Amino acid sequence: MQRERDLVQRLASKADRVEAIRALAGGVGATELRRATLSGRAFDALCEGLGDPNPQVRWWCIQVLDHVSDERALPAIAATLDDPVPRVRRNAVHALGCTACKPTWCGQLPTVTRQRIADMAHHDPNAKVRAEAVRVLAAAARVTA
Repeated sequence: MQRERDLVQRLASKADRVEAIRALAGGVGATELRRATLSGRAFDALCEGLGDPNPQVRWWCIQVLDHVSDERALPAIAATLDDPVPRVRRNAVHALGCTACKPTWCGQLPTVTRQRIADMAHHDPNAKVRAEAVRVLAAAARVTA
């Protein structure tokens, strides 16, 4: 598990990021990642990384978990909706609503998560976060209609 944790820390380094993602997930691009399956240790390390002090690590952990179609990640990503960094919050909202990367999910947000995103759409201090929340809620409404 320490190897995977070290790889997660390398997500903060632009020079090491691609290699770290490939080692964690078996691919880099969105198409490769949609076909990838995370090992249990890689999944756990990425979920731990969502609470890392470095916002770049948190952002990239969300990014990898978003593109790997593993619905187990949804509750872990939902926990980052209250991140202090707007860019991380926006990425979390996007990841929760991205049905392209999670085709089996069909846009079904748990009620508490949907309510939190609706609150963000109206009250988040960052305009980009509010806009992404509105987009995700609209997309979820179309999928479930």
